[in-house]
Amino acid sequence: MKDRIIKFILMGLVCYGIYFAFANHIIYFGGTDFAILKKQKMSFNNTFNNYKSRNEIRYIGLENILRNEDLRAAGIGQEFVKRELISEEELEAAENKVDSEE
Repeated sequence: MKDRIIKFILMGLVCYGIYFAFANHIIYFGGTDFAILKKQKMSFNNTFNNYKSRNEIRYIGLENILRNEDLRAAGIGQEFVKRELISEEELEAAENKVDSEE
């Protein structure tokens, strides 16, 4: 009986872990710094992202990151500003550029 209860608890934890991965973006910024952003709709797309430095964001291109509607709607730009990886002006300029392309 005890083994069966432990199996149910473990299955519940695994199911919750899968649900958590489907429902959130997990953004890693290096070291122990990470952010968890709520997804607009549940999917496995863009669950794990890694942006360690300002140079990495410039290499990828802030506009390219913001073109991803899921990440943009979740607030990835504000997380970059909060962690001082970009300035508010850089975010506004990139958002305007992406908006003008659409």
